[in-house]
Amino acid sequence: MEQLLVRIWPDAYKIAFAILRERGLAEDAAQEACASVLSSLPKLKNAAAFPSWSYKIVVHRALAIARKRPHLIDESAVDHDAASDWTQTIDLHAAMARLRPPQRAAIVLRYYAGFDSAQIAAALRIPASTVRFHLAQARRALHDALSFGRDTGEENVSDVR
Repeated sequence: MEQLLVRIWPDAYKIAFAILRERGLAEDAAQEACASVLSSLPKLKNAAAFPSWSYKIVVHRALAIARKRPHLIDESAVDHDAASDWTQTIDLHAAMARLRPPQRAAIVLRYYAGFDSAQIAAALRIPASTVRFHLAQARRALHDALSFGRDTGEENVSDVR
């Protein structure tokens, strides 16, 4: 069991942090998710499904915490020290912080976990069409935010709240 925790902890923390944007909350979510994974492990029928199954648990735990904390949409919640090289990722962190937690979760599941729309829909318990909407909105917001200040002619970062 300890080896299993060592294996899933880094991904659990990264996913929770990507959604919550605060170290302490991400640690809490990851710990709670890992405990839930361990206690629910006997229910898992297909061992090959373990990664996606555990990601779902982490996402649900992080979103549950995010729903209780409206300030998580605030750009000031960005923890730049958490990035390995924040000078290259500061814009992405700020842009991700502007997304609503469900949009962050969809982006993380799509680009970090490699889930397709149907898998994200199952993980978030929402229709696939809503997932595609969240992804489109999030991509547009991230593009706008990351294009700001470059030679694109754009003057304002769109507010995605």
